Amino acid sequence: MSKKNNKNQDNNEKKKSYLDITRKKRSKTLKNVVLPIIGGIVILGIISALLFSPPGPSGFGALGSAHEHAAFLIKINEKNIDLSIPKYQVQSDYIHVENGDGTTLHRHATNVTFGDFLETIKMNLDKENNNNCLVFDNGTNYCDDNANKLNAYINGNSTGIEAISNYIINDNDRLLVIYGNETENEINRAVKEVNDIEIQFT
Repeated sequence: MSKKNNKNQDNNEKKKSYLDITRKKRSKTLKNVVLPIIGGIVILGIISALLFSPPGPSGFGALGSAHEHAAFLIKINEKNIDLSIPKYQVQSDYIHVENGDGTTLHRHATNVTFGDFLETIKMNLDKENNNNCLVFDNGTNYCDDNANKLNAYINGNSTGIEAISNYIINDNDRLLVIYGNETENEINRAVKEVNDIEIQFT
């Protein structure tokens, strides 16, 4: 009887040890083979998404194909337009202002212009009746007239409305759109104000 019990005990131990060995082998295989394969597939998926994501709207490059930051101001009759309010924040993934800041422009794709940014916040720079115009999101137009002018500056250099609208920002650029009857000194102060903005490189 005791021999039979010993035999059963030996068989049970062999079964247990076989199961333990099999379990350990499976665990080792999972750690050394399966998990690295899954990790590799995830990494390849991320890289593929970044490199081969389809182009954005209107001929924009793929999202993530650029990451540039520029300072800018829009001034109307000596007052800065506040683009830090929620309705202007992150209206496009391709180009936007963010984090409650309204003076740093973030561009996240190639071929995206300053004019494209304005369109995302329902504004635009246009020529209406042969006058330079800044059109606001509420439909208000600020156009050249006998008393007031719409001017644009890129890195302190005077440029046309069409040129700034089609401009693709680079890191540390400084853009100014200004409307009113400012003197040259007042415009120089506005250019300095843009130059003094601390760009949020995030």
